[in-house]
Amino acid sequence: MTQSPLLRGILPTLESVQLAAQTLRNVFEPTPLRHSEALTALLGVPVYLKLEEAQVTGSFKVRGAYTVLQRMSAMERERGVVASSAGNHGLGVAWAAHHFGAPATLYVPQHAPQVKKDGIAALGATVNDSADDYDHAMVLAKAHAEREGMRFINPCLGEDLLAGQGTVALEILAQLPAVRTVLVCVGGGGLLGGVGSVLRRTSPEVRIVGAQSERTAAMSRSLAAGHVVEIESERTLADGLAGQIDDDALRIGQHCLDQIVALTEDRIGEAIAWLAHHEQLTVEGAGAVTVAHLLDVASANQSPGAGPIVAIVSGRNIDPSRRAALLERWPDTTGR
Repeated sequence: MTQSPLLRGILPTLESVQLAAQTLRNVFEPTPLRHSEALTALLGVPVYLKLEEAQVTGSFKVRGAYTVLQRMSAMERERGVVASSAGNHGLGVAWAAHHFGAPATLYVPQHAPQVKKDGIAALGATVNDSADDYDHAMVLAKAHAEREGMRFINPCLGEDLLAGQGTVALEILAQLPAVRTVLVCVGGGGLLGGVGSVLRRTSPEVRIVGAQSERTAAMSRSLAAGHVVEIESERTLADGLAGQIDDDALRIGQHCLDQIVALTEDRIGEAIAWLAHHEQLTVEGAGAVTVAHLLDVASANQSPGAGPIVAIVSGRNIDPSRRAALLERWPDTTGR
C-alpha cells in the first residue's frame, strides 16, 4: 500500500523501522508470542498473545524511547530530555536516559499508578506529578523543554519514536508469518502508528483492529466524526491510553485501522482478572483492552475475524492493590 503524502513526516519508513530493530536487537530480546489455548478454545480460531508486558520496563514504550535517544547527538543527550507520560512512556524514557547517561525529567498526572512513578524515580529520572491529568502533564513538559532548551520526547508521535514501536510488528511477522488479524491497544496512536506503518506496507492482507476504553475513546470518537473530538478526562483502568489526540494521530488512525472498539471499565477489569487466572500474567488495563475485546466477542458469540489472531498485551504496570481488588471481584470459576 502506498503511503499518503499526508502521512509523510508522521509515520516512519520501513527502512527506519528495520534499522531500529537492528539496534534494539543488541539491547533487548524479542518479546514472546504465546499461543493462548484458552482464547483459541473460546473463539474457535488460533489466538496468540504478543507479550510486551515482558519488556524490561514492563511495556513496549521502551522500544521507541530507546530509539529516540540512540538517534540523538551526544550534545543533545548531555542537555537532557523531557517527556510527559501516563507512566509507561516515562519508564521507557527513564530507562533509555539511564542507559545513555542523559538527565531526564518526566511529567506525569497526580493519579498515575504509584508503581510507575516509583519505577521512573528508581531509574534516576526526576518525576513531577503536579499535573491534574495527562494533557496537563504534556503542557508542563513542553514548557519545561522550551524553557531549558531540552528535547521533548512526545509519547505518541515522532518518526524515530514510531520506528521503535514498529519493531513490535516486525517481531510478530517473524514469529507468525501466517498472522491475519492484529489487535492493537490504542491511545494516542504511537503503537498503532508503528505497527500500522509496517503491516500496511509489508502485509496489507492483515486486518488491524484497535481497542481502547470507553473513557479513553478519543480515537474512536474522532474517527466516527471525521475530525478531532475532545474527550473528558475520566479516571480509568486503562490509564495508559488516556488523553486527547491531535490531527496527526487522527491521520494515523484513518490510515492504519480497519476497525476500532471501545470497552467498558468492567470488561477491562474482567480481562485483567482473566489474564491472571488463565494465562498467569500481570497486565494493566491499557494492556488488557485487546483481550477484553476478544472476551466481549466470545460472550456475544460473534466472529473474531480471520485467524491466526495476535493480541498485543502492551504492559504490566498496575498497582498491586488495584490488581488484587480486580481478582477478588472476578475470581477464577473454572476450577483451575
